[in-house]
Amino acid sequence: MFEAHKGTVTLRHTFDSAHDWLRSKGEVALNTAADTHFTARAEITKHGSHAGEAVIRFFQDSAEYGRSYKCCWGHYYNCNRTRSGMYCEALDSTM
Repeated sequence: MFEAHKGTVTLRHTFDSAHDWLRSKGEVALNTAADTHFTARAEITKHGSHAGEAVIRFFQDSAEYGRSYKCCWGHYYNCNRTRSGMYCEALDSTM
């Protein structure tokens, strides 16, 4: 099993700037380097240990495939040990 926040990805923008950018744009359609189509949106978490925190959620075909909180930004795996780095990289390069 993978550890939370395992691995790193090189990003040019901060989590806060990515979250703000998405909030201004709404849901944005993107593609990973492997050409996987997904959408990203900025929200505030309502439940769980991150309740009240900013989050960037990543969707494929209307199903959530990953999310990134500020503490996850720049890591390949998020707090839930879900791969999210490829989504963060695609968002970061589009900004």
